Amino acid sequence: MFKRLLFLSLFVFTFSFLFAQQKSELSLDLIFNSPKFRGHLLSGVQWMPDGQAFVFTKYDRKARHTTLVRYDVATGRESEWIEIPQLKHPVSGEPLPFASYRIAPSGKRLLFKADAKRVWRRPDDGRFFLFDIATQNVRPVYSGKERIRHVKLSPDETMAGYVLEHNLFIKDFKHDRTIQITNDGSDVILNGMGDWVYEEEFSRADCWWWSPDGQKIAFYRFDQSRVPVFSWTEFDEKYGRVRSVHYPKAGEANSVVRIGVYDVNSGRTQWMDIGSNDDMYIPRIYFLKDNRHLLIERINRLQNKLDFLIADLETGRSRVLFSETDSCWVSVTDDIFFLNDGRRMLKTSEQDGFNHIYLYNLKTGAQKQLTSGKWEVTRVYGVDEKNGLVFFQANKGNIAERQLFRVRLDGTDLQQLTAKPGTHSANFSPDFKYYLHTFSNVETPPVLWLSDAGGQTVRLVQKTEIDALQEFPVAVPEFLSFVTSDGVEIKAMMTKPQDFDPGKKYPVLIYGYSGPASQLVRNSWGRTLSRYWYTLLTQKGYIIFTLDQRGTGGRGKAFKNLAYGDIGKYALRDHIEGVRFLRSLPYVDGNRIGIWGWSGGGYLTCLALTKGADYFKAGVAVAPVTDFRLYDDIWTERYMGMPQQNQAGYDSTSVLSYADRYRSGLLIVHGASDDNVHMQNTMQLIERFEIMDKPFQLMIYPGKNHSLLGGKGSVYPHLYHLITDFILKNL
Repeated sequence: MFKRLLFLSLFVFTFSFLFAQQKSELSLDLIFNSPKFRGHLLSGVQWMPDGQAFVFTKYDRKARHTTLVRYDVATGRESEWIEIPQLKHPVSGEPLPFASYRIAPSGKRLLFKADAKRVWRRPDDGRFFLFDIATQNVRPVYSGKERIRHVKLSPDETMAGYVLEHNLFIKDFKHDRTIQITNDGSDVILNGMGDWVYEEEFSRADCWWWSPDGQKIAFYRFDQSRVPVFSWTEFDEKYGRVRSVHYPKAGEANSVVRIGVYDVNSGRTQWMDIGSNDDMYIPRIYFLKDNRHLLIERINRLQNKLDFLIADLETGRSRVLFSETDSCWVSVTDDIFFLNDGRRMLKTSEQDGFNHIYLYNLKTGAQKQLTSGKWEVTRVYGVDEKNGLVFFQANKGNIAERQLFRVRLDGTDLQQLTAKPGTHSANFSPDFKYYLHTFSNVETPPVLWLSDAGGQTVRLVQKTEIDALQEFPVAVPEFLSFVTSDGVEIKAMMTKPQDFDPGKKYPVLIYGYSGPASQLVRNSWGRTLSRYWYTLLTQKGYIIFTLDQRGTGGRGKAFKNLAYGDIGKYALRDHIEGVRFLRSLPYVDGNRIGIWGWSGGGYLTCLALTKGADYFKAGVAVAPVTDFRLYDDIWTERYMGMPQQNQAGYDSTSVLSYADRYRSGLLIVHGASDDNVHMQNTMQLIERFEIMDKPFQLMIYPGKNHSLLGGKGSVYPHLYHLITDFILKNL
C-alpha cells in the first residue's frame, strides 16, 4: 500500500535530533555497523489465553537458537518456557530456520512456522508444525515438499486449514486425512488468498476464516482473468528472468470476487449473494457469533459508499444492514468487535466528521455513538464485556500524541488512562485485567510497562537500552505551526544544529510525504538508526523540517477530504507555504532549501523540483510515483476518482506534466524489482529529462523492492552514503 511506506518512514525518516553537545562526531559507518546504535523491546509477544502470563521470544545469536520465555503477571518472574525444537523438512529432513509461533486457543499447543519465504514484501509462505506442549510432540501440518501459507487451527484444534498452490485445504489431525476444499486454483484463480491489490491496499493476503464453532470456513475466490499483467526483469540469471503480476492500475479492470462458505460436515460450498455488480470490493468479512450469518463489507468502485450486508450461511441470501457514505471516500478499518450476546457490534466511523466509536444493533442496524468531539479515535483495543468497558487510543488533547482511554458501553464515563505527553499503545490480556503499555516520545526511547485496566502501572517490564545515547545524544525537535497565506494553520516540527547560532544562515532539508490521511508530525521516538542519520546531518549544519499539509490525518475528515481529486495540490502548495515560512526566519538561507522523501514523499519531491522549481534547490526522490495513472486502482481511485472521470485531476497531479520546468538538483532512486511503485514511473520521467537535456542523477538497485529490500543483501549503507553525499554537495 502506498501509505504503508509511512511505516517505513518511521524506520528511515523519524524526526528527532541533537539537542546536547556531542561528545564525538557521527559517521554513517558507525551508525550502520556499531551494535551500540541498536535497541529493541521484547519481540514475539503473545498473551496466554488465561491472561495470567505473556510469552516472548529470546534469540541466542551465538547458539542460533530461539527460546520462548514466559512472564508471570502476578510475580513478574521470567522463566524459560519452551525451547524451540529442531524443525525439519518433512521430505528431505533438512533442518529449517524457525520463523514465528502462535499460541493455540487452549494454550496447550503451539503452531510453529519455519523456513519462511517472502511473497512480495511479506514472509507469507513457510512450513508449519503443530507442537503439543505436554508431550513435546511435533507434527507437520503438510508433509509435501512445497511451502504452504495462511495456516490456522480450528477453534477445537483438531484441524488446520491452509492454502497450497492457490487452493484451500484442511488437515484433519484426528483422522489423519487431508480435505481439499477448492480445486480450480491457478495463477488466475485464487482461493483463500488475496490478489496483489487486495493484499496491498486492504491488507488481505489471508482470505479465509473458521466459524466460531469450527464447522464452516468462509473464503474469498478471486478471478484475475480480466486484470492486466505487469512484468519486469530480474537480472540474477544469464538471460534474465521475467516476473509478472496481475496489477490493476487506475481505471483498469479488477478481479471478480466471490465469497464462499464451506461446510466441513457436508463438504458443500454455499456462495454468498454480494450483488450483481462485480466492479466493487469486499474489503472485510466476519462470522457472527450465531454461526449462522456472515457480515460482509461491500464498497463501490469509487469507495464512497460502504454497505454492511448480513448473509445467511445456508442459503447465501443477503440484505443490507446499514450503509455509510461520504462525498469523497469512506475509510475501511479493522476496528470492529462483535459482542458475545450476538446482537451487537462495535465499530469506528467518521460519519460525524471525526473518527469515533459506535455501537450497532446487528438486526436493525440502529446505532449509538459512544465517543464524540473534535478529536479522533486512532485504535480500538477491544471490549471488556464483563465490566462494560471499551478500551481505545485517541489523539484527544493533542493531535501529535496518542493517549489511552476507556469508555462505558453506554457511552458514559470517558476516562483517560495515560497522561505523559507522547505516544502510548496497549496490548491487552484476553480478560482485560492487564495490558502491556508501550510508551515513547521524542525524548524517550520505547518503554514497556505492565499496567492494570485502571491505568495504574504494576511494574516496569523493559526499557530500550541504546548504548550510543551516552556518547551521542539525540535531539528533541521543536513542535510548531505556521499559518498559510489563505489562513490555514499547518502543524510542523523543526530541529536546529546543536551549536545553533541565530546570527548565521542555515540550509534546510525538508522531509515530506504526500499521502492523504498520513501524519508525520508525531511525538514519538521512532526508529533509532533513522534518528542518528538525521543527527549526522544536523552535525553538518543542516536544519531539518517537516509538516503535515492539508489532506493529512488527525484533524477530521473534512481536513483529509481536501486532498480529494488532486492529491498533489495541497501537498505541494503547503510545502511551498512552508518554504515561505522558512524564508521569513532570519537564520534560514532561503536559497538552500531542499526536500526528500520515499514513495509518496518521492512523488512530492519530484513535484517540488518540477512544478515547484522556484522554491527548492535540490531533492532526493526514492521510489517515486510520477503519474498516478501508473499506480494501483484501489489506493489511487480512493483519493482521485477514476481517470476516465477526472482527467484534469490526474494531469494536474502528474509530475510528467511539469517536466519542462525542472532545472537541476534531483537524485532519483528506485528498486528494479519494485512490484508496488513500478520503476516504469522513474523511467517515464527521466526519458523526458533526457530528451530535454536536463541534468539529474539516478541510482537503480537490482533485485530490490519498494522498500529497497530483498535480493542478495542490504543496500541501506550504500543508499545513505549516496543520499548524504548528494545533500552535502547539492544543498
